[in-house]
Amino acid sequence: MAVTTGLARDEEDATAEAMAQAARARRARGPGRPRFDDVWAWVCVAVSTVVVLAGLVRSAPAVGHALGAPGGAAARTVLVASGLLLWAAQAALCVRLGPVLLGTAEITWLLPLPGDRGRLLRPRLTRAVVVATLAGLLTGTLAAALALLLEGRPRFAVLPVALGAHLALAWIAVAVGTLIEVRPALAGRARALGTGSAVIGCAIVFTGPAVPSVTPLAALCGPGGWAAWATAGAAQGAPLAWSVALGALLLCAAVALRAAFGAAAAIPTAELLQRGRTSRRAAQGATLLDLRALTLVLQSAGRRRGRLRMPRSRWAVIVWRDAVVLLRHPGRLAASLVALSAGAAATHLLARWLSESPHGPVGPLRSTAAGMILAVPLYLAAVALAEPAYQDTDRPRRALLLPFPPGVLAVGHLAVPVLLLWAAAAAAWSVAHLPGTPARDLTAYATALLLAGPSLVGSTLVGAYRGAPRYDLLALSLDWYAAVPFVLWRLAPALAAGFVVAPWLWHTVSAAPGASDGSAVLWLAARSAAVLAWSAHRVGRQARDLS
Repeated sequence: MAVTTGLARDEEDATAEAMAQAARARRARGPGRPRFDDVWAWVCVAVSTVVVLAGLVRSAPAVGHALGAPGGAAARTVLVASGLLLWAAQAALCVRLGPVLLGTAEITWLLPLPGDRGRLLRPRLTRAVVVATLAGLLTGTLAAALALLLEGRPRFAVLPVALGAHLALAWIAVAVGTLIEVRPALAGRARALGTGSAVIGCAIVFTGPAVPSVTPLAALCGPGGWAAWATAGAAQGAPLAWSVALGALLLCAAVALRAAFGAAAAIPTAELLQRGRTSRRAAQGATLLDLRALTLVLQSAGRRRGRLRMPRSRWAVIVWRDAVVLLRHPGRLAASLVALSAGAAATHLLARWLSESPHGPVGPLRSTAAGMILAVPLYLAAVALAEPAYQDTDRPRRALLLPFPPGVLAVGHLAVPVLLLWAAAAAAWSVAHLPGTPARDLTAYATALLLAGPSLVGSTLVGAYRGAPRYDLLALSLDWYAAVPFVLWRLAPALAAGFVVAPWLWHTVSAAPGASDGSAVLWLAARSAAVLAWSAHRVGRQARDLS
């Protein structure tokens, strides 16, 4: 026993000596103390963030009252759906990027030493908990502002309850990510639970207002639902509901963090190396404003295998390849479902507010801006479904042996995403015939997916085949307008998609009930055909240039 205690003490001393030597080397090679300019910049950012968030929370009840906030079951539905989606995003981020991160030098030099790994890894976990605390404060404040906006009246208990719930939610996400780092075999189950949470959050957007009993059941599906239920209970003056939900969250957070700190020393070196590379690539993509690089980093952190029987027909190979890619990346299907659900919910809420709240005439600029905002979810859904085209442009060697010209193969990527959007249109049309659902808004949304689906996918293919980011468009100037050419190049596909669907969506939310939609449908079909023809020509030329 004494020999074992002595060996453990020697390992702790060796670890402490190695860490002290690394700290001395870092101080000798580093910039020393942070400069006053850096500290002052961070202080200004923190103060500005606090002021903006405080203004949101303070003005949210008045804005909600002026807009005719729904409150009641509708507010609970929106809060629970947003909580489930937030939990799915936090869990995916922690599972794929990992909360415990080390540099390559620390992994290759310090970890192999005969010392205490936990003494090196637990401070990194503590740093991750601190970062999660800051993120929880941000999301909690935004959730409190959303709850007050939906209720339309101030309640002092909302902000502390929302902050406590979202702090616990962020801590649970960090703990879950750490435990999955320790046991990577659990990553598949965690992704399945996150996907289920996202699907449930999308489903109750439509079923919650019609069937109020569904929302409490959905709130039980994970910590995200508990946090949302606590916030909703505080906003609606139900102390028993928010106290039980908040207590359960804090208890789960304490248990999960205790287990994570106890198991942190057992994180395999291979996982630390992989997550370190993933985090560095993600930081590089964010610095270069390359969204595709960020997507590839997240996809590389969680690959799946999926197989479909190869068809006999030569022309069915393109459809088969695209279906296999989407089968191996189910997150893209889930992202498109979330985007479509959010877009349909935003369309319904805006139509309800315009019909029930008194307001003056809406000018062309505001109507255009509202239509473009409503078009964003549709474009994001099309981007998620165009993953096979992005795969071909990321790795052009995938298509070298196919017996198709580059232009034909590029235009062939239209088939599977368009069919999926049409399936979503059929689902929306079916839900519109259920009692208690917003039939008019869902039918209009289904019409947009049916007629504008091909042009939406075509505009995303233009973005997929345009090549690497054009940093040469950024002028060497400090004026704000120097970035206009680059921004226009970046947003060109989205602007084309907005040109197609924005007028139709604004007509949907602003037209009086019973108004004729015949001319608007014809104009939607005409714009869709024009953009589809332009995108097919453009994509074919871009594919030939890239080959």
